[in-house]
Amino acid sequence: METSTDTSLCLTCNKHSAKYYCTGCKKYFCPKDFRQHEQQLAIKFDDEIIRSHDELLDQIHKLDKSNHFSLDIFGRIEQWKKTTISKVEKAAEKAQHELSKLIDEQKIAITKQLEPITQEIRSRREEENFVENDIDRLRRKINALDQTLKQFVRNDLTKSIIINNDQMNWNRLIYIRGMKGEKQNCDVTVAGGNGEGNAMNQLKTPWGLCVDDEQTVYIADCSNHRIIEWKYGATAGEVMAGGNEQGN
Repeated sequence: METSTDTSLCLTCNKHSAKYYCTGCKKYFCPKDFRQHEQQLAIKFDDEIIRSHDELLDQIHKLDKSNHFSLDIFGRIEQWKKTTISKVEKAAEKAQHELSKLIDEQKIAITKQLEPITQEIRSRREEENFVENDIDRLRRKINALDQTLKQFVRNDLTKSIIINNDQMNWNRLIYIRGMKGEKQNCDVTVAGGNGEGNAMNQLKTPWGLCVDDEQTVYIADCSNHRIIEWKYGATAGEVMAGGNEQGN
């Protein structure tokens, strides 16, 4: 604000008594209207600057509060966690059911093979009709079934349980990627993510995809002329069709 010795028209009252000049709006005011102009500027400063500043500061402080779930991004992560846990539980229940079925099938198979041996043992014991050859023969049959059972428990059953925890990149299953000048976004990479190329963990010009009930993704990898199957949680895909360059 400046004071002038010359008189000009007051912007407000339009009288030749304007001695005060506002360097902001570049207008002249009389003493009375100049004070009113200053008051209006003060109100505007409080409403538009200080209030906006305080609201922004309050929003920043809320980011440090415990109620993170009021933010949409935390809510999305929490929902993803619940969905993933539910899928893992269903997969575990399915595996447990399949394991029980496998054990029951093997139990029934060995029991059926043991039944005629059991009947012969009872019959010979009741009639006391057995010699050394019978004992050796029955022992071999029992030992053979015993080895079959041990083989199933120690080897076949162990190989039947496939746990891919070590093959899953848990750090890339869900992650936060910061973009300069943008908000933090929650991106879940389910296929690719290793640059453009023709390796089994890469894609080149993917065009169209399909997801089945097992969350397996099938991708038309156009420039590589192949269809890729990418299982849920896998770090690489498998070629289902093509992959031998373009041709007819």
